Amino acid sequence: MKKYIATLVSILILGLAVNFSSAEEASSESSYPDIQFEERTYDFGAAGQQEKIVHEYRFKNTGKETLVIKSVNSSCGCIAEILSPKTIPAGENGSIKVTFETRRYRGKQAKSIFVETNDPDEPEIELEISGMIKTEVAVVPEFLYFGDIEKGKTLTKEIKLIQIGNEELNLEKVEVSANYLSAGVSNLEDERHRGFKIKVGLNSDTPPVGKFAEVITLHTNFRERPRIDVPVAGNILGRIRVKPQALSLGSMKKGGIASQKVEVATADETAFRIINVEAGLPFISTEIYKVEKRFEITLKVDENAPAGRLEGKISIQTDDPEQLLIKVPFYGVIEKEIFKE
Repeated sequence: MKKYIATLVSILILGLAVNFSSAEEASSESSYPDIQFEERTYDFGAAGQQEKIVHEYRFKNTGKETLVIKSVNSSCGCIAEILSPKTIPAGENGSIKVTFETRRYRGKQAKSIFVETNDPDEPEIELEISGMIKTEVAVVPEFLYFGDIEKGKTLTKEIKLIQIGNEELNLEKVEVSANYLSAGVSNLEDERHRGFKIKVGLNSDTPPVGKFAEVITLHTNFRERPRIDVPVAGNILGRIRVKPQALSLGSMKKGGIASQKVEVATADETAFRIINVEAGLPFISTEIYKVEKRFEITLKVDENAPAGRLEGKISIQTDDPEQLLIKVPFYGVIEKEIFKE
């Protein structure tokens, strides 16, 4: 009988120990913060190209400890911000607002938002916003580049404004941002598409020598895209030409002497003068040599130049009224000294 009672007591003690251990584990597990989102993906369906899509991702801390939102980051095209406090007590709710502007996108889109928390089970959570960006009109090309143009020459490029949807497209007005640009409009002669051709003319007599950047604005009848800006750029060449247009000094050892040459000449071989040349850095010197109807400028890096990235511009002053100052970028790297024991 005594043996039976002892066995029974042992079983009861073991059961209590197991129950206590299970309760302790359950209590331990529930002591963690636990973030639970109502949804992790949001499909906004279809949207136009001039819309701002705003959505809130709501969540709750279902754990027993305080939840901490350490950071909220988004992929390109989205802005994400936490609307609630960054510390969420047990049982409380929070939300993250995501804003997606569609103006630079078209077609199927999917953007990610990354939420970093102190939830041990999910320290980083990925949210997604997706949908289709529809456009009723397409511009080809979206950027008009004239390239290098000789001073005094006229050049023409073409932009196509194409109707994509069923709504009839009207081109109500074309604006140019500079007087040396012109635009002529005609119907698009294409059996597959409806739309307009815009011939953009450049009179290179007017703009100053050097790079230019302008805009052509197309005004349409579409509510979603009433105004379409097309960037226009190019480079007007003067009579003085520099080769190369950017000078690479490469990688140099510390304490060494490096040199490179720049050639300056006129396209029509007419005479000109170089008044002054400066490199703008104390450890870089320049020397000018005249060779027939051109000049050679030698750029020398002194042996005392500090280690690290080397970057600057050579300033060349001339007597040409249109190119009084020509700047040539230069770059290179001076290696650090390696000391051996």
